This record gives sequence, C-alpha cells and structure tokens, in this order.
Amino acid sequence: MKILLVGRGWVGIKMYEELVKRGHTLIFSSHTSCFSFLESQDYDWVINCAGVTGVPNVDACESDRPTTMEGNANFPILLYHECRKRGIRFSHFSSGCIYSGVITDINAAPNFFGSIYSVSKGVSDYYLKDKAQVYRIRMPFTKVEEPKNYITKIINYSKYGKLIESGPNSLSDLDEAIVVACNLIERNAPNGPYNLVNSGVITMHEFVDIFKLTPKWFTPHEFKLATVAERSTCSIPPYEEMTNIHDALNRALVLLDNSK
Repeated sequence: MKILLVGRGWVGIKMYEELVKRGHTLIFSSHTSCFSFLESQDYDWVINCAGVTGVPNVDACESDRPTTMEGNANFPILLYHECRKRGIRFSHFSSGCIYSGVITDINAAPNFFGSIYSVSKGVSDYYLKDKAQVYRIRMPFTKVEEPKNYITKIINYSKYGKLIESGPNSLSDLDEAIVVACNLIERNAPNGPYNLVNSGVITMHEFVDIFKLTPKWFTPHEFKLATVAERSTCSIPPYEEMTNIHDALNRALVLLDNSK
C-alpha cells in the first residue's frame, strides 16, 4: 500500500519503521507539509501521528492553549476532510486521557476535562471516531530506555522527585500497540475507536513493586500544588489483540535489565 504518514515524533517514527518493515511504500511528512503531499500524489491511507503533547509533560500545554487546540483538535479534523474529498482512508492516534474513572463502553463520550491536552484530544476523538480508525493509547511505555517511555519517566521521578498514587490505570505497550494498529490498517478494518491499551489495570504502587523502586510519595495536596493541569485516572476496555498489562510490564523489565 501507499501511505502518507504524518508526524515525525516518537509514535510516527515507530509507525514508519513497522510499516516499512512490512513492505509498504511510505511518504513520511511533518504536519506542516502533509497537505502539499496530498495534492501531488494518491494514497491508500493517511495516518496521523502528529500532536501536541507538551514538554516535559502536559503542564506545558496549559501555557499555550491555542497551539494545543490547533494541533490536537483542529488539524486532525481538517486532515480527515482533505482525505475524504480524495477517497483516502484515514487513521488517527488519540489518547485514553480523555477519560476519567472506569469506562466500560468503547463508544463512551469523553468525560475528563481537567487539562487542555485532554480537552483537545477529546474534540478530535469524538468527531472522528465513526469516520476513521481512531487509536487510543495511554501513558505509553516501551522496552528500551528513551525519554518519552513512561517507565523511564517514572524511574526518573522516583529518583529525583516524588510519585503520586492516583488509582488503577490503563497503560499501553507502545510497540505492541503499533503492531496492532498496522494490522488494522492492513486488514482494512472498519472505522471506529480502538483502545490500544493492555488488558487489566495497574496502580502506581504495583508499578513500583515490579520495578523495585523506592520513591518518595506526594500527598494529593502536594501534587496539586506541584502541577498545573489535572491528571486523568482511568480504566478503559482494551482491544482484544492487546496482551495483559502485568505481562507486558514484566517483559519490559527483563529487556530493560538485559540492556544495561
């Protein structure tokens, strides 16, 4: 297949590598140049991996709300309409952080509005979920040490800061989610939301036990004073092809230990 892949960040690079490995023809584009590529060539799929996440975390999005809304809400919807005019199938990476609490319905409307990041992702998710393949990932981790890896972040927070126990959460093994997303594209699966989170949930205390960390802990009041945006805590129903969260984290632990 011929695919236009939009977004050269962490997720985009992993999607690019997996799709090239499978033998597809790819154009790898930034969000600023993708529309010119659409004008000049025909594609079977356009995959949107672009988005505003905030550096070093979502608190940064609060200081630039217009850019966050433009990148996470407006841009994906505009790109979808350009694809629709050309008869090109569209897929989009969304976030499980649009939810709070225990979610049992994959089609549930977003219910977490505590950060501009979650609001912006919720807008595009709600609009696109019956028009595109929408992949929801949540606090993604990988089996190698890299800056955006959730495991790497938590290990660093435990060494140099504090952790907060907020309750059971869904997480995504990103490498596994990438494989499943590529499978869905190759199968020409129907439009709709796909929760690419691992089955089961994990608390921060369970995470700490798995990775044998010895952190200091925030009280809820301390955490609120130390952050700008609220953080979502949620459990969402996983797509059937995703494996168990505890198994995935233990596999990551072994590989991370072996890489040292």
